[in-house]
Amino acid sequence: MPMTRTAADSDGATRRRRRGRLLVWWHVAAAAAVVVVGSVAIQHALPAGRAWAPASFDLAAAKADYRRPPPLTVANPALVELGRVLFWDPRLSATGQTSCVSCHQPHLGWASTDARSRSDSGLPMPRKAQPLIGIGYAADLPGGWDGRLLSLRAHVRASLTVGAMSTGPIGKPVPLPAIEARMRAIPEYLPLFAAALPGTPPGLEAIAQAINAYARTFEPGVAPFDRWIKGDEDAISASAKRGFVLFNTKGNCAVCHRDWRFTDDNFHDIGLPGDDRGRGQLLHDVAAMQFAFKTPTLRSVALRAPYMHDGSLDSLYDVVRFYDSGGINRPSRVGGASPLHLSEQERLDLVAFLRTLTGEREGESAPRPAGRT
Repeated sequence: MPMTRTAADSDGATRRRRRGRLLVWWHVAAAAAVVVVGSVAIQHALPAGRAWAPASFDLAAAKADYRRPPPLTVANPALVELGRVLFWDPRLSATGQTSCVSCHQPHLGWASTDARSRSDSGLPMPRKAQPLIGIGYAADLPGGWDGRLLSLRAHVRASLTVGAMSTGPIGKPVPLPAIEARMRAIPEYLPLFAAALPGTPPGLEAIAQAINAYARTFEPGVAPFDRWIKGDEDAISASAKRGFVLFNTKGNCAVCHRDWRFTDDNFHDIGLPGDDRGRGQLLHDVAAMQFAFKTPTLRSVALRAPYMHDGSLDSLYDVVRFYDSGGINRPSRVGGASPLHLSEQERLDLVAFLRTLTGEREGESAPRPAGRT
């Protein structure tokens, strides 16, 4: 494993108990706050100003759930540097025109604003590129939107051999040996491979190992939310603070978007319309996995519209409106994805909160390409 943690994560069981208490608080408070006028139930929004959180909301416990750990340490800097140069190098693709960064742009939180990724042939892919920001903190669990890739390294191998970077205008993958020979013919790469992986030939496995090590250094930038968590009350607005309470209570967002990366790294059906069955394409007999997709991180989410695996929602407000509707009610829909009955102010508060997760600033500049001036 090329990366190691510098500090252990907070105890997961404690976090789940805290989250359970928050959800219990909300259902009790919401029941008490409903005023019935004729046949219409009106739920009161949280008060504005400094009174943005009820006294019954355990703010300290909620903040502790989202405190970010120390940055990861790098076990092999030479391997990371090799991966950095390779990640930005279009010569890994069939046509020599597409690099990893084409779909995972650093200033967007290692993501894309294209609704559908484009392959090296220029044709649209079935789904939007996933964000890679903070991927180093994820265990090697099934990856990709539908979990067909068993690790990040497997994702790299697939992209180069049968995926987005492998197919040029001829419509079929360029043979891998041709790509490997192309990279070996660049003299400047040879000392980089030798320093990173002594005795290992510069082939597919070495390339995948290096890019995997580099991607695991994609630390999310420090966001206004992080500064607020650490005690800076002026870092985010009162609206965003109300949104944080909603996120952890009435909105049910923390059911899937939990902990400091705002993801459980799992697969859920949220009721989004469409024919793509997601993980269900692989697990035909598992009811809960039909139309289920990987929970993406929300770090720097405001940078990478449109949203969802198919890029079908144009803005964060549209995302909140969708969740407010509850989506399609079907057997596989995750628990908690029912209509939320949010007020307009509550929807705006949730959007304000999500915007506080943008790192300052994200990404890095391109390295000098090997063998090019």
